[in-house]
Amino acid sequence: MAKFTILTRQDIENILGRYHLGTLRSFTPMAGGLANSSVKILTESGSYVLSVCDEKEMDEIKLLCSVLGCLEQYDFPTTRVVETRNGELSIDYQGKPLYVKQFIAGEVVEKLSAEQLWGIGEVLASLHEIPPCPGLLQYFSYGIESFDELKGRSPAASFYNILSSFRKRLDAARSEPLPKGFVHGDLFFDNILFANGSLVALLDFEEACDYYKIFDLGMTAVGCCTPDRLFSLEMTVALVEGYQSRRRLEDGERRLLQLHVEYGALATSFWRYRQYNIRNPDLQMRNHYLAMVEIARQVQSIDSQEFIESVFRKSSNT
Repeated sequence: MAKFTILTRQDIENILGRYHLGTLRSFTPMAGGLANSSVKILTESGSYVLSVCDEKEMDEIKLLCSVLGCLEQYDFPTTRVVETRNGELSIDYQGKPLYVKQFIAGEVVEKLSAEQLWGIGEVLASLHEIPPCPGLLQYFSYGIESFDELKGRSPAASFYNILSSFRKRLDAARSEPLPKGFVHGDLFFDNILFANGSLVALLDFEEACDYYKIFDLGMTAVGCCTPDRLFSLEMTVALVEGYQSRRRLEDGERRLLQLHVEYGALATSFWRYRQYNIRNPDLQMRNHYLAMVEIARQVQSIDSQEFIESVFRKSSNT
């Protein structure tokens, strides 16, 4: 099980000695991270977030910092990493990767309005226009390529059958190549910041990869259009309309969007099962995956023609 890092004031001051950020004025531990120990710090030069990565290797964080640097070149609204005095984007802290980023003021909105969803879709499409940066994985880290990790595990047998059955349906439906590109992979509502109602940043690019763009849109529908664990077709309409204002989906993508929303839910359920039953067993969280299995079932239960006509009702008339 991951052991989270607790930083004292002296620890932080020692770390800041490697940066050009001035004297530490105050610091506040931040809640919410599942794989990081983060602290908001205020120095003479401004506000920052210092993160110790408890479950990532140094190579993974170097790639993450490279990804964020790439996005900065395109002025994409996300985290800006701060260099050390030696020009490094990440450092080793007691055997764990550490990096510092500029603090972005904003709030997480759990129940998103149609206008906010439209904006999320538009920004996601703009991400998909950026060329993938070097080093990105060519697959999604907890996608169908990983489902066989549960094969042969007796406690997971029924769940694995669900995943395996879906994978067969997905493979059969992909009769033509789908566009790939720079995808976020984990765009849930809590990875999006708003200020005064406007989107100011997408966060947490640790799962970024060079993968199917329609998967990213499907995953975002799971992460942003399921209030109270209920899939909302109406909210998905707003998300997709915003997306298509910037990038029009191809016919094959439209046809397979519903299947990729289901894919996003099942991939998330797989991550939760693996995380809380195998990698970091947690009795209280071990059945957490079932909520996403239910969302996948809800999506699958919608008539495919109804889904397409509902989601693309406006764009089909233009």
